[in-house]
Amino acid sequence: MSLIHRLPVVLVSLTLFLVLVLRQLNSGDTWNENTLAEQASPVLQELNEDEKYDVEERPPVLYAVFGSSTPNGENYRSYDYAFNLPLTALAWERLGFRSVVLIIGSRCEWENDPALSYILSHLEARRAIIIFIASPLEQRSKLSQTARPFTVNLPGFPGRDNDYLITSDSDLWPLRKEHYVPRPNMDIVLVHSTCCRPFKMNNQSYPMYPMSNIGATVSIWRQVMNDNHSIADDADTILNYLEDVFGDMARGSLIVGQPTWYMDQRMTSIRLTEWMQKYGNESVYRVSDVGFSRFDRLNWNVATTPKKNFLLKYDAHMPLKMYLPAKWNSVRPLMHWMYGAQSWQTKWCEDYASGFLNKVKNYMRLQLFVAAENSRPVAILGDLQHGHSQQVD
Repeated sequence: MSLIHRLPVVLVSLTLFLVLVLRQLNSGDTWNENTLAEQASPVLQELNEDEKYDVEERPPVLYAVFGSSTPNGENYRSYDYAFNLPLTALAWERLGFRSVVLIIGSRCEWENDPALSYILSHLEARRAIIIFIASPLEQRSKLSQTARPFTVNLPGFPGRDNDYLITSDSDLWPLRKEHYVPRPNMDIVLVHSTCCRPFKMNNQSYPMYPMSNIGATVSIWRQVMNDNHSIADDADTILNYLEDVFGDMARGSLIVGQPTWYMDQRMTSIRLTEWMQKYGNESVYRVSDVGFSRFDRLNWNVATTPKKNFLLKYDAHMPLKMYLPAKWNSVRPLMHWMYGAQSWQTKWCEDYASGFLNKVKNYMRLQLFVAAENSRPVAILGDLQHGHSQQVD
């Protein structure tokens, strides 16, 4: 066959070859995209879905707010709540919530500390909304407790009026979705609303609504906290607001078990009571805890709990020093139930905890060697030496 007759055959063959190659490449791209989509958390998928809506049409966003003061570096315990932040954000993602994390301190402090910078990067990986509140050192612990009800006023909070915001704690992992989601035609959702005794202020009795979980639309939060009251949107104005309610003790020392320890709950309970007196109770939903309970760090029995009983738990109050390997091992059964033992979420948590421990290990060793107690440091140093290799099913 002459060259001129062979040319069309060659061109056709090349064309078919290129088509097959392109199909294979496209097939690989599609597989990669599908794999990434499967690994995306529900809340991130929802956020991507929202991009196709106009701002006025987008569905309401569910936000959970919790926070931490900036660790002072005095001992390893100072990292307890800060370490939890990305893990708690992931726990809320599981229920479809985006986290708003209030950090009392400056971004500069966190970016310049290896362990805190590590936490910050993992919070950003979870697309948490991080709001830093500058504060004097002596008021940081107090503000980390009391700032949550003022979230809707803070610069950097992106919520719109019909979005939903629920308060939480950095050491609480929500488990039962039905306890936390908004209810149709309800403005306020109170969780554990009957758990606490009433309290008296100015010769008036008020119900105590625990801050662990109070949910409301953004517009209702603004009404509750701002109507007929000064608007607090930074450290100083929050302290002024507290001073208006509690007097001089608002700027005093924060002592566990003393009245200052419950200022946030009492203040919010007063404001909610005032709102109900004005607007009524018809749009307030009180979640029933009957038949349900929590995993509590004071009696952490996750490993021995039958799997069917996990469905009867509304949350988990996480152990302290959770980044230490012995404590981390005790948390694994809960992660496996929440996410699956082989899930990307569990692997993400494992990698995060291991990386964090490496960041603080040298610092912790130094502190433990100079600690006054002898028995406890030895045990913790033993934990450190074992790393995160031990698995618990």
